[in-house]
Amino acid sequence: MNRRKKKKQPSVNYIELMKQKWSSIDGQAMKDKVAATWALLPKLHQRALMVLLPIVLLLILIPFPESQLEVTQGEPQRVEIDINTTGLSEQKNARQQQLASSDWKEYQVKSGDTLAQVFRSNNLAMSDLNALVKVEGSDKPLSYIKQGQLVRFKLTEEGQLDILQLEKKDQSVMFFRLSDGGFGRSK
Repeated sequence: MNRRKKKKQPSVNYIELMKQKWSSIDGQAMKDKVAATWALLPKLHQRALMVLLPIVLLLILIPFPESQLEVTQGEPQRVEIDINTTGLSEQKNARQQQLASSDWKEYQVKSGDTLAQVFRSNNLAMSDLNALVKVEGSDKPLSYIKQGQLVRFKLTEEGQLDILQLEKKDQSVMFFRLSDGGFGRSK
């Protein structure tokens, strides 16, 4: 381990040093330099500086009041806000009610049917089927449908698939549309 001793620094009197620097400033030479620089500026710039410089100096020198916010201690105050709590799915207009029924539709799987054929025969979008397969899970309820199995589905007001339910014996698997347009699966 390297243990060097630090050399002792000579003490510096900073106040005396500042006094020397201040006395060395030549006021007349500085005024001459400012006047020469001022004369080089265009008249428009000189006028702009004559207006802006006093304003900036005033803004720097004028004290601004402290924050006007007062923190009150005690009980918090309640504010009443009128909010429409009706969900978007509950806000139906006449046109949307005509497009699709809110009733469940059922389809009994026939021999040799695939889920793609079920979607085609019920005029459901194949893009929805692709989205459902992505969240199908390891038990593959969409891939292994059998004859006699009940497929129930519900459409949105726009006519898109909203909920799909596959029933097999005493089990039921449900897929539902998420707010981002994709699908989720019940456990």
